[in-house]
Amino acid sequence: MKTKPWSLIVLALLHVLAPLGNLLLNAVRAGRTFPAQLHYWFEVLPKPLLFVYVGVPILAGVFIYICKRWSYWAYLVCLAIIFASNLYSYWTSMNWSTLIALIVVLLVDLLIVAYFVVPSVQKIYFDPRMRWWEAAPRYNFNHEAVVNGSKAFIKNLSQGGMFMTSGPSLQANDSLEISWNYEGQETKVLGKVLYKSPDGLSCGVRFQHTPESQRAVKDVIDSLHAKKLIVVERLPGPEDSFGVWLKKLFTKGEGLFPKTRI
Repeated sequence: MKTKPWSLIVLALLHVLAPLGNLLLNAVRAGRTFPAQLHYWFEVLPKPLLFVYVGVPILAGVFIYICKRWSYWAYLVCLAIIFASNLYSYWTSMNWSTLIALIVVLLVDLLIVAYFVVPSVQKIYFDPRMRWWEAAPRYNFNHEAVVNGSKAFIKNLSQGGMFMTSGPSLQANDSLEISWNYEGQETKVLGKVLYKSPDGLSCGVRFQHTPESQRAVKDVIDSLHAKKLIVVERLPGPEDSFGVWLKKLFTKGEGLFPKTRI
């Protein structure tokens, strides 16, 4: 998969739509029509409680979708607020319907928390390298370069790094000085080895840009983009569609948890 995990997108969407479901459920429980319940929410209900019913679930969905370390914790705070509001509702109106609603919310919260502590899900939020859909477009370069004074061959290039298939003997985290001449323009950039292939013949490099090198690499990228040399294998395809994901989920049980990768 080359897109954001569909499981997270669907979960975010369900949270955004939760206020509508909450509105319908409350209308049924109170014996009101939908318009009457809508009027009660926006005209009678205290504004802080209205924010909990409408704003907090939507914010929770947004935090899921953002997929950052801070949004992970912000989402858990939203869950705690939603549970606290249901606990308050039960405390102020102790009856069987509010008790059942409290138990349902508690069970749902526990399931969601359990989902987000699964290592493959947690890594998506805590390790930027796992968010593959955020990677800059990569372009076929197939160009000779000089790396740490030795000849090297760069297979493909992006604004943030490169993939090198031959060159000096390197190890992960080694620092590099890279230079090449492309279309009469000399480019020099610093980098660090991000990973090395098991056979030791290729490695991925992350650039450590200066303002000058960032502009120089951008000029090269613009030229490669104009020539339509983008690496199409890294672009989302039909196999990354929602329909394919949904089919795999129900037929093979795959796709509920994202498959992390470097």
